[in-house]
Amino acid sequence: MEDHSKEKQHIVSYKENFGTWLGLMLLTALTVAVSVANASLITLTVVTALVIATTKAILVAYYFMHLKFDHKLYRIMLLIITLLFSSFMLLTIVDYLSR
Repeated sequence: MEDHSKEKQHIVSYKENFGTWLGLMLLTALTVAVSVANASLITLTVVTALVIATTKAILVAYYFMHLKFDHKLYRIMLLIITLLFSSFMLLTIVDYLSR
């Protein structure tokens, strides 16, 4: 059996949870607004939606998955994954636009 007595409890305030929830709601509203307003700019809409979705995923990982309380290595790994995802998306978009 593993000894879990050394684990720290992280108590997050209601204010912080509400702020995170509000940020996610605003980003969701922004996603909807971009998809409706920029319907003629398909590529820009997709890129913007992906950037907003990535931001929401990082926000969820940071607060609700308690990444902010974990080792710094996990945050660095998340940054590397985000940069790789962004570069692959950029390369895909450039390839798509150059056809």
